[in-house]
Amino acid sequence: MKSIVRTGVLGCLVASQRPFRVERLWAGVGTAMLVGLNVAHASFHLWAVTELYSSADGSVQFVKLTNNSSFGTEYFLGGHVITCTGSPGISNTFTFPTNLPAVSTVNKTFLIGTSNLAAVPGGLTPDYIFTNKGPFLFLNTGVANTVGIIGSVEPPAVYTNLPADDVSSLVGLGSSLVAATNSPRNFSDQTNSIVPISFDSSHLAFTNFVMSFRTATGLNGSPGPTYTIEYKNVLTDANWTALTSVPGDGGTHSVSNATASAAQRFFRLKVP
Repeated sequence: MKSIVRTGVLGCLVASQRPFRVERLWAGVGTAMLVGLNVAHASFHLWAVTELYSSADGSVQFVKLTNNSSFGTEYFLGGHVITCTGSPGISNTFTFPTNLPAVSTVNKTFLIGTSNLAAVPGGLTPDYIFTNKGPFLFLNTGVANTVGIIGSVEPPAVYTNLPADDVSSLVGLGSSLVAATNSPRNFSDQTNSIVPISFDSSHLAFTNFVMSFRTATGLNGSPGPTYTIEYKNVLTDANWTALTSVPGDGGTHSVSNATASAAQRFFRLKVP
């Protein structure tokens, strides 16, 4: 019995200084006093890049930015630019078309992602969508790449190669990035984790052919999509036949099929 294992996107075979405002207070004739007030200032420069994710082919990407400061009015992003710079003279840029939707940004994150980010299992809707023709994040260039908002006081993220397993992202700050399971979070505090549609393993167990695969949840741990295993006995057959379906719950599932069912059989894993 043969299996087909091929990954696809929707199916598979097989510290800044705050500006001060100066107030002039008059205290009687000929007497003046200046008072410096440290005031909240709507800006953008305290957003740090804290996570970078790309699928192996660059078709699904996101950049997560975080405001870890105690200043909570860093919503003024419209017109500012984030860049991914690689070799000298080579960079990708994205201009934020609007400000963030709320003034308060203390301990908040936001996402810039590809237009298909919400469609992949474990994905979610980004706050901004990349408009670049190609991948915004450079893939395995062999040189140091930097990602950051122009004018931000936070250090840009620095990486050479992005994980290519479709599961891991680079998480951290500046040049201290480490591989970890991807964890997108948008400004609305929706979270998830992208899970590639693929068979993790397949093997014979006595008279059964067993296939294992991981599933994704929905937003904030809610139920995810339904996963269906389909089969053909001959690849040239017009249609696939459903073998069974399992819910997306973030766990790993195993499905078996008796080898006596057919002399050979091809399987695929599908998500609507």
